[in-house]
Amino acid sequence: MGEVRSFHLNEQGLQRVLGGLEAAVMEVLWKHGPQTIAEVQKALLPQRLAFNTVMTVLSRLVAKGLVTRRQPGGRRSVYGAALSREAFVEGLTHDVVVGLVRDFGDYAVAQFVAALEREDPRRIAELEALLRRKREGS
Repeated sequence: MGEVRSFHLNEQGLQRVLGGLEAAVMEVLWKHGPQTIAEVQKALLPQRLAFNTVMTVLSRLVAKGLVTRRQPGGRRSVYGAALSREAFVEGLTHDVVVGLVRDFGDYAVAQFVAALEREDPRRIAELEALLRRKREGS
């Protein structure tokens, strides 16, 4: 899935696992497809970011395995998301949930259920249906 090493509880969305600029750059690549540094810089307006800042963020994302870099015909480098947004989020949530269950067991499961009840009680019925299907082997 790429390398994500930290989780910031005080942030929201992708900024919990990526820095603010990294999350913004990933959103640009997911929305617009492969881009040059200048195209990413323009898409991030009105944040007036320096070309070198955007280049550094893209280089970090390449090092993490979240972005690919290619040079078609020796021209400027083009950067693209290594995974779709959906695949990234699925892999990320898998890693987080597995880590929490492995490290905190029943506490993690209880908090997950409590969060479902608090945020959207209908999700409990969905969870029960999913568990029923799993038990029935489908």
